[in-house]
Amino acid sequence: MSTRATIAVRSPDRTYAAVYLHFDGYPEHTGALLMANYQTTEEAETLIDGGDIRCLDAEMGEAERFADGDPPAILPTHDSLLDFARNCGARFVYVFDDGAWSYKEL
Repeated sequence: MSTRATIAVRSPDRTYAAVYLHFDGYPEHTGALLMANYQTTEEAETLIDGGDIRCLDAEMGEAERFADGDPPAILPTHDSLLDFARNCGARFVYVFDDGAWSYKEL
């Protein structure tokens, strides 16, 4: 069984751009890769801009995408982000905000 997650970037207008991650969403994998490989707003936004993610490569954190994945969801509030994550079956939500990653277990 996969550990699903949602990865999001909070914009200056306080909205969230979010994508679904299907495999290996636990902090020891995804959390570590996000912190090591996506350290700037531009890097985090580039990750999100590509749309839904099947998995992150264990060495470089590169995203393997679904051929038919959805584009990022734009969500107006933190509560709507959590609803999006729950609807995706996510166990973890990662948010890049103000230059740093944080996560929450659902």
